Amino acid sequence: MNFFILLIEALIISTLFFLYLNYKAKVELKYLFLDNLIVAVVAAIVTNLFNNSYLDNLFYAIVLNILMVPVMLVLITLIRFYRVPYRKTKAKQDDIISPADGNVIYIKRVEAGNIPIAIKNGEISKLEELTNTDILDTPCWLIGINMTPFDVHKNAAPVSGKIILNKHFDGKYLSLKEAIAEVENERNTIVIDNGKFKVGVVQIASKKVRRVVTYYKEGEDIKRGDWFGMIKFGSQVDVIIPINYQININLKDQVYAGKTIIATPTEKTD
Repeated sequence: MNFFILLIEALIISTLFFLYLNYKAKVELKYLFLDNLIVAVVAAIVTNLFNNSYLDNLFYAIVLNILMVPVMLVLITLIRFYRVPYRKTKAKQDDIISPADGNVIYIKRVEAGNIPIAIKNGEISKLEELTNTDILDTPCWLIGINMTPFDVHKNAAPVSGKIILNKHFDGKYLSLKEAIAEVENERNTIVIDNGKFKVGVVQIASKKVRRVVTYYKEGEDIKRGDWFGMIKFGSQVDVIIPINYQININLKDQVYAGKTIIATPTEKTD
């Protein structure tokens, strides 16, 4: 009987946590029906075992259960965060795939010669390091992907080719909610040249995070879908692609690194 009381309590607390994460961090609601149940069941089992072995007091068990739920939630989040899944895509040779897991927060056209910008709270942030290549000599698309705590935080190469730019910016401790986040937060920008066109990827760290990891160096070749880096904890990834590509995703869509086809060519890239 005690176990079912603890299970109901854990399920209520866990559900509230997941609803909050959905509202605050845009975590998909599907986790409410999967991870939520796992968190509640495991928390109730652990609390019940501890209560039977040491406490033998339902009141203390209920209090312990309140603490156990967020502990289990953190553990399962870390498992999801650090996992390295096997991803397979149906993309054709010249298709561009997503470099990150997350939801699409903007899709913008950038005219030739202009520096891509991100608008936060009415202010603009420039990704000026891209001027070190000729990727901005022609119009392009800028796509922003927000990564939630439940998303894989490894980043995958959207195309195959040679890395012609790998620029790291130390940044400062600011929130991605700030207007100058993409200028001041730690970030790393790479540009991949596949011989036909160029694609840029900007890894952006979040508040109080100074840990953007990139595994490749300038001049090295990379294959589409290869894991090229990771942003530890809250983060965002921007991708810059040629304007002659058809965007296959919409705002608020959930995309997956190394799998989701985000753009296809509207004309031959030969």
